[in-house]
Amino acid sequence: MATGRSRFGPVAIALLVLYALDRLLKLGAVIAFFRRAPVPAPGVWPGVTLVQPLTRSRHDLTPILRARLALTYPGTLQHILICDRADRATQECCRAVFGPAAIIVLADPDGGGEIASKIGKLNAGLPYATGEFVCFVDDDVALRPDALQLLLPPLNNPAVGAVFGLACYTEWGSVWSSLMTLFVNTNALVSYLPLTYLTEPFTITGHCFALRRATFDLVDGFNQMEQRLDDDHELARRLRANGYRIAQTPLIYEVTNRLDSWHAYQAQLKRWCIFPRQMLAPSLRPSEQAIMTAGSLGNLLPGLLALSALAHRRRPSFLALGAALALGGASQLFLERRYLGQRTPPHRWPLVPVVLTLTPLQILRNLFAAPSIEWRGQRLLIHRGGRYTVLQEERA
Repeated sequence: MATGRSRFGPVAIALLVLYALDRLLKLGAVIAFFRRAPVPAPGVWPGVTLVQPLTRSRHDLTPILRARLALTYPGTLQHILICDRADRATQECCRAVFGPAAIIVLADPDGGGEIASKIGKLNAGLPYATGEFVCFVDDDVALRPDALQLLLPPLNNPAVGAVFGLACYTEWGSVWSSLMTLFVNTNALVSYLPLTYLTEPFTITGHCFALRRATFDLVDGFNQMEQRLDDDHELARRLRANGYRIAQTPLIYEVTNRLDSWHAYQAQLKRWCIFPRQMLAPSLRPSEQAIMTAGSLGNLLPGLLALSALAHRRRPSFLALGAALALGGASQLFLERRYLGQRTPPHRWPLVPVVLTLTPLQILRNLFAAPSIEWRGQRLLIHRGGRYTVLQEERA
């Protein structure tokens, strides 16, 4: 009778075949998405207001702001920069880059301390917006010159309520930043774009998105979101409840994300698991939850192959694992050269096997973890539906 060890060779090969099919189908969907005929440009480009909440951070704002000043948008473009009233350094940076070309709004803190919440900043800046379209951009996002021409055209369809793009991370300074950059860059395109062939987008990626101002006001904007952390998910829910569609666009923007420790890396990875579990999933239809889950299962296969290889120590399992890692690396190389415009530095390539095998297993563990997170100097308990409770305030 065959033993467990002798039977394991076919199992490893089966897992490898499943992973190969998963990669090929997802890469095919990515290729097909970018080969779609572009949405026609409008005859006259509408006025756009770029609403930009800024919070003092470790990353350098200057190149990010310069990239926004260098946008090649053919229509009228209004820049609104919202800073904390006490943050004079960020205010001076804005004045140095933009001069009189932007409106600088000073936001008061929501409670104690010196920092206003993101929603507080956005609501402080919106009264100054004059554009027909409003585009919201986080302070760690660098936009490429033609970003708005890629992002905005679907909004000419009155059935489309909001448009959003795809993140490409760019920070390689530490091992922890590099792990997070690789995680995003190996997953963003192959996670979001295949979904567009199975279901319409059911949420908004909050780094960079845009709406018609009239639509934004119709769905009550960011009103009554002060006690929520899922402003992007909630805005998507409001749009869908009013019959609007959400459109994924081919815009790729760059994100600076600096992490200096294993703890910071783990904390961010956990946030990214708890947020959709507690905030997004409860509002999705069963079919949408099933599609989202099924689309993620393929990511677990290299990790399962690694666990099996370590457990059984058989040559076929190690060969299958090596083939899966080679396939994952080749897939990443293809995405970088063809679409992302961002190359992994040679000295960071040894981290790719870690991201392909260990990170999905970390995510699986976090999906079953207690719904407490660390964010912006606080420890928070995230309730189902988007509300939260502060468990521990920022320590002095």
